[in-house]
Amino acid sequence: MDPKTPQHQFGVTHFVVQRNMVGISHEESLVQPQAAGSSVNWVLGHIVRTRNHTLRLLGAEPLYPDDMFSAYGERDTPVGEDEALPVAHLLDCFDALQAPLMEGLGAATADALNEPAPFSPTGDPDETIGSLLAGTTFHEAYHAGQLGLLRRVLGMDGALYGP
Repeated sequence: MDPKTPQHQFGVTHFVVQRNMVGISHEESLVQPQAAGSSVNWVLGHIVRTRNHTLRLLGAEPLYPDDMFSAYGERDTPVGEDEALPVAHLLDCFDALQAPLMEGLGAATADALNEPAPFSPTGDPDETIGSLLAGTTFHEAYHAGQLGLLRRVLGMDGALYGP
């Protein structure tokens, strides 16, 4: 895998997330879609949590302590008002992670990406750092798209292509 591929993908999703978050207040970010689904706050916090962990995969230190985003780990677990980080803070963390993520990917070599991954979320014994990054970029793109749909749930226009 060429390190420029995940670097480009994380750049695209960074743009999409930033656009989808424009105009969403903290109160709106806590709205839980019905009948099920995750709030904007949880989705953004989950992306931030994953990016922070990805730095370690690239040999860099995470910017934030692991427990800072503990409310954003479990799939589809609503984040309550008391445990939710302010959405503006989550967006600041997301933005702060972009440069170190790009630097880590820029320093990665094809050989390094072919090294065995330290874990595999799917239990794949042949998981490499590169295949794990490929899954991570897909994961982020999936959630970036959810933010676009959640804008609509909140009664807002689409941020990428308008109404």
